[in-house]
Amino acid sequence: MHLASTGALEVMRITKAIPTSSGDLLFLGVPARHGGSARSLQVSFIQEGAVPAPRMDPKNGRIHLHYPHKEHPEVQALLTSKRNRFCYFWRSAHGDQTHAWLLSSQ
Repeated sequence: MHLASTGALEVMRITKAIPTSSGDLLFLGVPARHGGSARSLQVSFIQEGAVPAPRMDPKNGRIHLHYPHKEHPEVQALLTSKRNRFCYFWRSAHGDQTHAWLLSSQ
């Protein structure tokens, strides 16, 4: 199946954590796929209510993820892993669906 017909995939290798005063987590990265535009990742925490879907701001290349708390396993792996870390972001061809994954290499 051709990827463009089902959507677009951004892959970013996370390279550096940037301190923030807002309580969010901010990371810089580099595209890990030819033609990729993702260059940063912002992780925000939602205390109450539904967690918003992941999104990407194509203008500045920032992926935005939301989690209910910092103890979430994906967030902890992002914070504690010394291995290569990646963020995958998928948007459907129509733009109405998104999904994101945080992964670290073995």
